[in-house]
This record gives sequence, C-alpha cells and structure tokens, in this order.
Amino acid sequence: MDLANILIVDDSKELLAYMEIVLKPLKANIISASSGKKALERIKNEELALAILDVQMPEMNGYTLALKINESRVGAIVPIIFLTAVYQDQFEIVKGYESGAVDYIFKPVNRAILLSKINVFLELYNQKKNQPEINLVRSTAELQDSEEKFRSFLENAPDGVFIMNKNGIYLEMNEAVSSITGYHKEELLIMKLRDLMTETDKERWNSFFKKLLNAGTANDELIFRQKNGRLRWCSLHGVKMTDKQYLCFIKDITQSKAAADALIKSEEKYRTLLNASPEGIIIVNTKGIITDISEIGIELYGSDEPAELIGRHILRFAPSGFKETFRDIYTKTLEEGLVQSVELELINKFKVPYMAEVSTTLIQDKEKESVAFMIVLHDITYRKKLERQMMHNDRMSTLGEMATGIAHEINQPLNTLSILFDNMLLAASKEDSLPKAYLEKKTQKIYDNIFRIKNIIDHVRVFSRSQDDAILTMFDLNESIHNATSLISEQFGNKMIDLHLDLEEALPQAYGNTYQFEQVILNLLINAKDAMEELEEKTGKTLIKNIGIRTYHSINQILIDIKDNGMGIKPEDLDKIMLPFYTTKEAGKGTGLGLSITFGIIKEMNGEINFQSELKKGTTVKIKIPIKTSGP
Repeated sequence: MDLANILIVDDSKELLAYMEIVLKPLKANIISASSGKKALERIKNEELALAILDVQMPEMNGYTLALKINESRVGAIVPIIFLTAVYQDQFEIVKGYESGAVDYIFKPVNRAILLSKINVFLELYNQKKNQPEINLVRSTAELQDSEEKFRSFLENAPDGVFIMNKNGIYLEMNEAVSSITGYHKEELLIMKLRDLMTETDKERWNSFFKKLLNAGTANDELIFRQKNGRLRWCSLHGVKMTDKQYLCFIKDITQSKAAADALIKSEEKYRTLLNASPEGIIIVNTKGIITDISEIGIELYGSDEPAELIGRHILRFAPSGFKETFRDIYTKTLEEGLVQSVELELINKFKVPYMAEVSTTLIQDKEKESVAFMIVLHDITYRKKLERQMMHNDRMSTLGEMATGIAHEINQPLNTLSILFDNMLLAASKEDSLPKAYLEKKTQKIYDNIFRIKNIIDHVRVFSRSQDDAILTMFDLNESIHNATSLISEQFGNKMIDLHLDLEEALPQAYGNTYQFEQVILNLLINAKDAMEELEEKTGKTLIKNIGIRTYHSINQILIDIKDNGMGIKPEDLDKIMLPFYTTKEAGKGTGLGLSITFGIIKEMNGEINFQSELKKGTTVKIKIPIKTSGP
C-alpha cells in the first residue's frame, strides 16, 4: 500500500526539522517545504492526506497557499491544519477557516495533540482511499484492528469529534462531544446538531451546513445551549468524508470569546482613559519607537493623524540640542523606573518650540522585563510666561526696596567727583598752571568714579530688564554674588547689618542665567534682613545683625550657604514658605512670591534649595547646583 502524503510548510527550518522527527514514526510520507512556492512545486501531481501550514510566511502566507493547494483539486479537497502563534485573534482564525482550514495547532507545538490530530486524518484518508477494495485487501482481523485504532484516535482527540449524515443526524461521536454539550451519547444520537442551536443562530447553522454539503468544507462560530440551559460559544469545522458522511470538530470557545470580549472592553477603557487625560501621553517601546499616542499628544505635535507619529522615533519631538537630555531621561527611567517633572523645550511638526514638563514611567511585564515607556507631556508654555512675568515683577519690587541703597551707591562717587572738581578749581585759582602729575592723578580719580557710576547704572538696567530672551550660559557664581551684594551693600551698611562673604576662589562655573541667580541672592538677603529686623522689633533689643554667604563645592555640586541670625521660621511653616503667595510676614510687608520664584529659578538650574531654621535663632538656606562642564 502506498504511504499517505503529509505536507508540512514553515519558514522556520528548526520547526521543520522538529516536525519531521515527531512524525517519523507515522506510516506516512512527509513532504516538507520552507515556502509556499517550494511547496507547490513539490506536490505537483501528488495526492495529499493532510497539509500542515504555517500562517505567517514571507512572500506567500498560509491562507494563500491553502487556497492554491485546493483550487485545482475538484472533489479531493485536502484538509488543512494551520500552525499559528496568534491564539486570541478571532479574525485571523475565521480567515483561516475561509481558506479551507479544518483545525488549528497553536505554537509552541504540543507533540501529543499534534500526533492525535494527524492520526485521525490519516485514518480517515486511508479508509476513504481503500474503501472500494476493502473486501479484497483486508481480512476481518485487519478491519477490526483498523476500527479499534480509529475509535482510539476518536476518543483521545482533545476536541469534540463527530460524524453526521447529510441530514445533520449524528452517526458517531467521542466523549468530548458529550462533555461539551452536556448530553449523553444515547441522547445525541437521536438528535440533530441544529437542535442545540439558539433560535438566533439556527439560520447561521443552516448556512454552515449548506456550505459543508456544497463546498465540502465549512467553518463558523455559533452559540448553542447545553442540556442544563447554559449558553456556550463553539467553533465548528466540518469536512466532507464521503457523499453520505461528514466529519466535524466542535470546540467550546466560551472562555476564549469572553477573554476576547474582555480584551476589547479593556482596550476601549484604555483608549477612553488615554484620550481623557489632559496631558499628552505617548507609549514607546524599548527602542524609542512610538506605539501609541493620546489625542492631546497628537495635538501637541501639531498633527491630526496618529499615523504621523506611530512607528516613528520619539526623538522627532526633541530639538537637536536636547537629544542627549532625552537619552539621559531614558537611561534614568530604565534604572529607577520613574522620572518626574523635567522641564524641556520641545518642537512640533512645524519646528515651533514650546515648553513641556516631561515625566516618564517604565512599563514591565509579569517577569519584570522592560517592555515599554509611558511618557507624559504637559504643555507649560503659558505657565512659563506667567512665571517669567512674576519674576520680572519681583525683580522690580526688589529694586524698589533697594532704591535708597542704590541712590547711596551712586551719590558716593558723585560726592567724590564734586570734591575733586572743587579741589581742582581751587588749585587753578592759586596757580597759573597746574602740574601734569597733579592733573593726571585727579583726572584718573574722576574717570574711576564715573566708571563706578556707569557700572552701577548698567547693572541696574540689565537686572531690571525682562529676561524672557536671555540665553543660558556658563557663569561665575561668585561674580554673580558680588554683583548682587553691591546693589544692597550701602543699604545694609546703613541698617548696621554685617554682610560677610566667604567665597571659594576655585569655584566651578554654573549653567544658567547670571541675572536670575542674582535675583535669588537678593531675595534671600532681603528675607534675612527682614527676619533680623522682625526679631529686634519683637524682643525690643538691639541685635548684632550678621549675614554670611559661603560658596564651596564637592565632586559634582556647587554649594551655597546663606546664614542669618534673625527671627527664624516656625516648623509648621517650613513646608509652605516656597508656595506662591504664602508669606509669614505681616500684611503689607511681602507678596509671598519671592521664595516661590527663587525655588523656580533654582529648579530650572536642576538644583535644590533647602531651609534649616530655629525660631528666634536664625535660618540657613542651602543651595545645591550641579556642576556642568558646558551647556546642553
């Protein structure tokens, strides 16, 4: 007897080798191919008992190959079993049935299930092939042995298997059919499968059965009623055996349908939550490729279509100068699982910049493997404009408070100039000509004082100007502190405040805006002055008022300590003092914006600011600024 041919097609050479080893004990001829094209060449003029096809293959997928195998085999349809790794994609499964599938085997392949299913088809093929000459080539013992094997295969099949006639009446079935339907075999043998269908699905059953009779194969998913009245989903796959008998497989897919429905509902909830967020949310894989994006995220990019971004790299959101910063955020998220509230200037599709607050979260699977990142973008462009306006207003308020001190700073060199000119006029009235050395000495002093006045005026002018267009650069913190204290040294001297500077000479440079940092120093010094005056007022005693500023550095940080011996801060106020409009001063003595703005400036420099205070003993402000060798 010629061996039955079984075709196996898979683009994985490893899987083909495994399948050939597993199927070697079978009484069958194995034809293997790594592509659809090679398969069609190898089965020309060959009769097939079964074809096992991989769904996903390059050039020609399994569905197309199945149609080509059967398109020229009139009356001899080859049963198709598809190999697939996609279990819950019902659309793909139905597509397979429409291509002629009678069953699916899911990867990774289970050896026992594979052999069980193949043996059923081999036995059916052999029975059909040898039926006309059965009395001539088989003895009664052989026939009995074959029948026993068939029944063994039938009963051990993992799914429900039954044979029915052209009227839809059961002829044979395995125990799995009873388990699925809840009816005993004896009950089922006097029923039609149609009797189990719900009223709404009986028409679909009629369509399924009609297709099975006419085309020789049919597949569908239907709802049936078990004996106990419960409704269940089943998948039905039928194939014509003879003109009078039809082989069918029935599988209870209620749980998988419920899981698929739950997945759809979960996806709908996910989509609703994603698009309901007021922030832009972007999901990227571990390679930085965008896999999903919320409607706000699309809007921030200046687009109407998610297709413009999905599949593209996240760095298209970032200007070239900030790409290294994005990589730093990526690395930190991988290491720590979370990065919060990093302010960055991003760009939209039209290359228009906007300010965003960026937070990232690492997404892991059940095995704690990193699978994706969630990036949250909050557009803070308007907020940053308001903050800059608040900073400018605070700067002008500070200048207002320092006006008297600045006037003293300018008056001193003016008085010196006045005295110099008087001395020169007096000397000229007494002498016909003045010595050259005398004139050079006096003239140099005049130039020095004029230059001092010019520097003070220039510095006040630049300090008072809006810094909206300021360029961030590397700057000398010590020089910034000197410039800030020069604006108030006269005022502090008049109030008997001893301002002591202990500035490290070899201090590394910081990255930021020098005038904004001056504003930080001035805000903190004015607060210290007010705190010492408050302590004097409440105790009624004259206080020796001291303020010390110290700069130094560690391996990766510049540190600034500003210490006073004033009123101090109550413990319950320490956590609130940097909130906007919160002030511990009496009404009319503060806006409550100074420390909030100070905190914002230090945060923009990626620094930290902390307060240590003891009531009626004083406060120490500690600022930490990261050391950078250059800008972004």
